[in-house]
Amino acid sequence: MLDQNKVPFKMPTFDLTGKVAIVTGGTKGLGYGIAVTLANFGAKVVVTSRHQDDCDKVAQQIIDMGGDAYGIKTDVQKVDEIENLVKKTVEHYGKLDILVNNAGVAVTEWTINMTEEQYNKVMDSNLRSVYFGVKFAAKQMMDQGTGGNIVNVASIGGLKGSKALTTYGASKAAVLNLTKSFAMEFGRYGIRVNAVCPGYVKTEMNRKQLEDPEYSKKQLKAIPLGRFGEVNEVASVVAFLASDASSIMTGAAVVADMGATLG
Repeated sequence: MLDQNKVPFKMPTFDLTGKVAIVTGGTKGLGYGIAVTLANFGAKVVVTSRHQDDCDKVAQQIIDMGGDAYGIKTDVQKVDEIENLVKKTVEHYGKLDILVNNAGVAVTEWTINMTEEQYNKVMDSNLRSVYFGVKFAAKQMMDQGTGGNIVNVASIGGLKGSKALTTYGASKAAVLNLTKSFAMEFGRYGIRVNAVCPGYVKTEMNRKQLEDPEYSKKQLKAIPLGRFGEVNEVASVVAFLASDASSIMTGAAVVADMGATLG
């Protein structure tokens, strides 16, 4: 490592020491990996899910690893609970620096069979939650006057069409557009807003499917790197976007898909 006193410019860093971060859907899958990774780089992490015991469990795991974490039960489909999440975060830690909008769902169903209830569930979880999460987080960051970082977890599903995943793809495409609009709106306050678009990533939810030889062989044919992603790989991209290492970026969508959308 170079002597930082002799380097002629400020070197990029992933250091998040002193930062307070909210990770929605942070008790499993990508969210869990993101929460642990941000804590690893020094952030105080607020973990959310719809069940307080799950939030407490993951928060305690992070504490046991040497980090600082706090669990707040939040149903991101409910605007009042999103507002309460930001309020409780500030009450506990005194401020908010980073928001990672990770919580989301997918309903696999052909359009002609999609119910209004299913449609609303996907849109409320994947889009409405992002909109109002940014609303309340950005307002807090503006009041603090110290800027902030918002990272929206989208998907390659928002970049291309997908059979029987119309609502999921539409919600993620909308998240990408919102990311650009938010970046334009809040940039003057030093608030950066970026997105990450993961491809096929192994989680406990889909591991059985992705490890099925027939299914995986079909999917891997379209992936230049010839493999599926890992949770820690997506989490590292989020950490980059949440840190000063990406200080020049806002309104960007980082595609993390092993090259799946190149064809």
